[in-house]
Amino acid sequence: MKLAGKVALVTGASSDKGAAMSELLASEGVCVTINFLKRKEKAEAILDKIKQNGGRAMIWQADVTRKESVNDMVEATRKQFGAVDILVNNVHGKISRKSFEETVWDEYIENLYGTIKGAFNCCHAVIEEMKNKKWGRVINIMDNIVNDPVSKYSSYITAQSALIGFTRSLAVDLGVYGITVNLINTGFTMTDKTPHAPPQVQEAIARQTPLKRLALPVDIAKALLFYASDWSDFVTGNCLIVDGGKAMH
Repeated sequence: MKLAGKVALVTGASSDKGAAMSELLASEGVCVTINFLKRKEKAEAILDKIKQNGGRAMIWQADVTRKESVNDMVEATRKQFGAVDILVNNVHGKISRKSFEETVWDEYIENLYGTIKGAFNCCHAVIEEMKNKKWGRVINIMDNIVNDPVSKYSSYITAQSALIGFTRSLAVDLGVYGITVNLINTGFTMTDKTPHAPPQVQEAIARQTPLKRLALPVDIAKALLFYASDWSDFVTGNCLIVDGGKAMH
């Protein structure tokens, strides 16, 4: 797979998906910066697990919507491991369930800031060094609620949809430098937030899924590993749906 010695920055890494992606990358010899905003204990637990398994990683608190905060994180990563080779944008906007009539424009802006501005800042901070090396991976993580929309999530769905255009436009701009930009569209995933969905809802989603279960964080991480590796050298601007086939319904 030829990932040993590469350097990855995973934003939103204290989430269950972020943890699985960080741990799987580290298991392949990648040096990982585990970004978090509030959940320091979770980030430290991920770091400890990686180190116990012989991997190399560091944690860094940063608000990815703030350019200066991102630049400091990238510089710290450079000093510890070297320039970032693999960027994983895994930070999203705020999920709030409201009807369209109840939603105000500022909530759309807040979601766009969380999803797009964070990815924008991180890309700006690492792209030049990727261009110099003629190699890089940008992997954006989105929610399958775009393909399978649910009522009363309009601001969140809109911001997630914007990530598709962001990914494709960067893929066109950066391909000449050997940098691929891809998207992972995640299905309903079993995480620490899953209990907020009633059991009957989880069961209904599993029944509608051809593989008859919900996604696990490691399922997302395996897709990420494909995009990060040389196996995907000729894949860019692509969206890989990891939802057990539910999008077909």
